[in-house]
Amino acid sequence: MSEKKWSTMGLFIIWFLIVPTGIIYLLQTQMPESINPVYLMFFIIFGVLTVLFPIKRNGKPVSIVMWVTLPAFLMYGIAIEMIVMQLSILAAFFVMKRNEKNLHRLFLNSILMFLLSMAAAGAFFVVGGKIGSADFWTLFIGVAVYRLVHTSTNIGLMNTYFELRKAKSPFTTKDVVFEYSTLILILPLALTFYLMLKMVGIGSFLLIGFPFFMTISIIRLYGRSEKINEYIKRAGRIGSELSVMTDEESVTTQFIIKTSELFKADYVFLFTNHDQWLELEKRYERRRFINLPFQTVQIGEGIAGKVLEMKEPVIYSKRKDWEQYATVSTLEELESVLCIPLTHNNKTNGILLLGSNRRAAFGDHQLKILDLLGSYYIVSLEKARYVQEALQRSERCALTNLYNYRYLEEKLHEEMDRMNMGDIDDLSVVMLDIDHFKKVNDTFGHQSGNDILYGLARILEKALPDNGTIGRYGGEEFVYLLPGYSKEEAVGFAEQLRLLIRQHIFTIIPDLGEDKYPVKVSITSSVGVASAPTDTDEAMNLLRNADRALYIGAKQAGRDRVAEYVR
Repeated sequence: MSEKKWSTMGLFIIWFLIVPTGIIYLLQTQMPESINPVYLMFFIIFGVLTVLFPIKRNGKPVSIVMWVTLPAFLMYGIAIEMIVMQLSILAAFFVMKRNEKNLHRLFLNSILMFLLSMAAAGAFFVVGGKIGSADFWTLFIGVAVYRLVHTSTNIGLMNTYFELRKAKSPFTTKDVVFEYSTLILILPLALTFYLMLKMVGIGSFLLIGFPFFMTISIIRLYGRSEKINEYIKRAGRIGSELSVMTDEESVTTQFIIKTSELFKADYVFLFTNHDQWLELEKRYERRRFINLPFQTVQIGEGIAGKVLEMKEPVIYSKRKDWEQYATVSTLEELESVLCIPLTHNNKTNGILLLGSNRRAAFGDHQLKILDLLGSYYIVSLEKARYVQEALQRSERCALTNLYNYRYLEEKLHEEMDRMNMGDIDDLSVVMLDIDHFKKVNDTFGHQSGNDILYGLARILEKALPDNGTIGRYGGEEFVYLLPGYSKEEAVGFAEQLRLLIRQHIFTIIPDLGEDKYPVKVSITSSVGVASAPTDTDEAMNLLRNADRALYIGAKQAGRDRVAEYVR
């Protein structure tokens, strides 16, 4: 049995010894002579409704159930108050996901509320409070003390509990001030409710109870409106952050992380649309990305496949609503699902699925905001893709797809600056030229020559050392920038490269003759090497030195060889 289960079982034993046993004792010793069953029924109903539809502050429910339990205490004593409070707590558990974590919380809250009620009731009687009394000032003082002791004990017990667990206290200074300030709301309301019950009777539930819930509903609607506005603001900020990114991977990663935070999602699944099927591109689970093998979902298959087929978003509040559509084993704790198509210009680019371990975690307003956020993402992704393509066109050789001269020159200055600042000790340049390349073009045609240049570029690219840079210098010349390579190491690398090229067989189709059949061609290369700071400490001089080594030391010496620069 796991440690968590042992903990829950131990807490259950403590709960059983304290709460049910304590309530049975109170029912035997503190029960009033007569109870109005209609009053008791309304107390329980109002208590349960108050717990199920709370006011929230900073996303956390505010406990104001005492507006019901305190009049019940004043009318009938501690035993009836206990029944109303405990049934309210139990009702909250049954509308939540009934798992081990919430079961643990049920026992803990039940024990806590039992102890708080006992402590507050004791204080009430100490200051002279009497059950069923109609004396205003006696009641006022007793109720004030009851509420103060209840709040103070609650804060003290919670802080002690978290200290024992070596965890951070849930109460900030603002939380403590807020808890005590609710006296202004709870005391007058509870006392008025009780006094009206004494004078008016059952009609008080109509005069006080229903206006109270109408007020709570208005507050909740206002809070929801404020929450939606906050969602929209945060979505706008996320969209702005994505719009300035120029890397596709960064856009996607940031979008998933921020979306998970905004909607408090435990899982995020991003699918790429390939027309009739989906590829699972990213999976984000509990604040980390999961590396996945290639996974596909067919159109109409599972939740994501159905959204692709219908091109309409879906929301599921609990597991049993969507489990029938699942085609593979799913996460055991997953309950709520929000899934939308990512569309732009009437084209579905992908599917986004959010999952939560909480029931009813997503609402219609979140769907609209997620749809807005998805639009930001698709536009930002296309912009990043366009920028990358434009940057590649400006930095890359169109034929070989290697870096061009302009990029090589900028990179050379950058690496030289790094060496001069001491980040690297050496910087070498390896310049390579194809021998007798004009003869290749004259014999087989320029297209065949281009095919050889492209094939050679792939060889050079594959041989590129880590942290190095390879580019086409011009014509049939190529340049390696090798940070951290001494001249001796660079010469060794160049020699291996020369032999690799000499041994490779290129297959081309000549375009000068009428017969279009494959021909095998071999080439050789001449290579020049120069290094800094051995040969120079200036970027362009380093490039010129490698060029001199290539033509004087290798070309003029007979070709198909490596030469290093000599002063």
